[in-house]
Amino acid sequence: MIKNSKLRIVIAATLLFPLASIVQAEGSKAPTVGATVLGVEVNVSAVKATGYRASKLIGATVYSDEKKQIGTVNDLIVSNDGQVNLAIVDVGGFLGVGAKHVAVPTKLFERGEKNTVLLPETTENDLKSMPPFHYAP
Repeated sequence: MIKNSKLRIVIAATLLFPLASIVQAEGSKAPTVGATVLGVEVNVSAVKATGYRASKLIGATVYSDEKKQIGTVNDLIVSNDGQVNLAIVDVGGFLGVGAKHVAVPTKLFERGEKNTVLLPETTENDLKSMPPFHYAP
């Protein structure tokens, strides 16, 4: 058991920090996605989570500047340091059959309206010409 109360709070905050910084677009303020009170033995600390919910991003429709649908976010890749660096986008196919997975850096995305993301200066053909992403076995 950790006896130092300040250390317990620092450990709790350190464990939660990566979750609070997931998928923040450059130059934009991430919305508040929730808040909770953490009980650490006798001490209590409040945490406000900012960013975007992964459950809302996965399945989001990807649009070009011209408001054309160019893909769908299939998955998010979280690095060892807790950052979401890549989105796996499905492009092509019909109703998910025959779609190709491509890896797109999340810093290229802009937040769209309700369950959509924008990929500026990109077309469906641009995504189709990218090398496919394969999951490790």
